[in-house]
Amino acid sequence: MISSFWMQSAVGVLPVLGFLVVLLLLDSYKLVTPARIIRALGIGASAALVCFFVNTLPFSRMGSAGEYYAWLGAPVVEESLKAAALIWWIRKGRIAFLVEGALLGFAIGAGFAFAENLFYAGSLREAHLSVHVIRGFGTAIMHGGATALVGVLARSAADRRTPDRIRFALPALAAAIAVHMVYNIPWLPAVANAAVLMAALPAAFALAFARSETALRSWLGEGFDKDIELLEMLGSGAFLSTPAGRYLQSLKTSFPAAVLADMLCLLQLSLELSMRAKAELIKREVGFAAPPDPAIRARLRELKFLEKSIGSTGRLALAPLLPAGTRDIWQLNMLDEREG
Repeated sequence: MISSFWMQSAVGVLPVLGFLVVLLLLDSYKLVTPARIIRALGIGASAALVCFFVNTLPFSRMGSAGEYYAWLGAPVVEESLKAAALIWWIRKGRIAFLVEGALLGFAIGAGFAFAENLFYAGSLREAHLSVHVIRGFGTAIMHGGATALVGVLARSAADRRTPDRIRFALPALAAAIAVHMVYNIPWLPAVANAAVLMAALPAAFALAFARSETALRSWLGEGFDKDIELLEMLGSGAFLSTPAGRYLQSLKTSFPAAVLADMLCLLQLSLELSMRAKAELIKREVGFAAPPDPAIRARLRELKFLEKSIGSTGRLALAPLLPAGTRDIWQLNMLDEREG
């Protein structure tokens, strides 16, 4: 016979993990690797552990008024901790598309729910199984959905402005906190809350995935054309007659010849790696998994060496020719992770 603890644990965690697996299967470009999902689950579980200790004091001090903290205080603490890693990844260029924000956000929320529901399965062993079913299909899905909302809205905000300061993500975090508060306040029966979530989330994710794939295809097409055009110019010798080439020549008075040569090498290598990253995404979409290429790791090391060689002033001067937007940084991170 299966013990009540394991039965309660299963119904508390399997729905959210199953939902996560379905979302991963819908990621046609395989932007989020299993290693990133496992990392996100671990971060979510760690956040749940921290929240347990942070929330214990208010609950113990407030007595019968503790329900007000559960409605208004706990959502702020929990959503802020769950969102912290997600916002940091967006700022560092490790999340470039909505589908990544949704998947990694949901994975963090799933990890949080996994740890929290295991705790409740141990502490509420006498509770009816229906309590754990509601936690599995309601509370756990809410945790995943709220953090996924941060990932989608914060990534969308970062597309409109440079995510150099944390305030770009504050509206997204406020939306997740509001969802959590509305869920916690008993406006509707728990079963109705769970039903609303299970009905609304698939539509929301479908919209996010559709927008993400449209943006990704557009970026791939435009990026390939620009990379190929500039690489052909570099290889044909016509580069120096282009506006970009004339700009590079104008830097002769500011930089030694050796540094200018490194700048040119950095530009060419960046373009080659950019095309390699885009080709990798296209292969993933058609289901072709290429084996790791040691040459890519060597080229990434060479890229870092060249960046160090030309220095911060050289990189700043090269910036008009070498875009360093979120997606440009992301594609290098993707190659680095794949080959690591």
